[in-house]
Amino acid sequence: MSAKTPNLEEGKLIRDIDFQILICKERIRNQQEIVKKVKRMSGIDGPVGIGAIDYSGMPRAGFSHMDFPDALMTIGKAEEEIEDQREAIRKLRRRRKSLICAAENLDGAEQFVFIYRVIYGMTQDEAADAIGLSRRQLQRMEKKMRNAADLFSL
Repeated sequence: MSAKTPNLEEGKLIRDIDFQILICKERIRNQQEIVKKVKRMSGIDGPVGIGAIDYSGMPRAGFSHMDFPDALMTIGKAEEEIEDQREAIRKLRRRRKSLICAAENLDGAEQFVFIYRVIYGMTQDEAADAIGLSRRQLQRMEKKMRNAADLFSL
């Protein structure tokens, strides 16, 4: 059995969680841009600057106006989506932390089984080869771990 614990950050499950967090952050940025655009289109933020209005270019191409009730509804939906994404990020971070804590709290071969099977997503054969156990030994250890705690559902 190898003596060095594998890097948890390189595990497939941890990378997947990190990627999902990144996607959620991008969705938040997109919704924030929508809010800015709607506020600009509806005039909710008020005038941009003080000065005279040039009517010679009215109506300009690419500029549209949004009614106040539509703007409020759109902003409300965007803010709900932002809050949903923030909650998703909080859940993903809790899951990530619980996986790492579970891996760190185990010792010996059980720790390696959990890391390789759950965090790295290896098959039983791949994990058994990496740890230096037979597949049957790994299966027995997994069964014992499942009965002792609900680690594999994290």
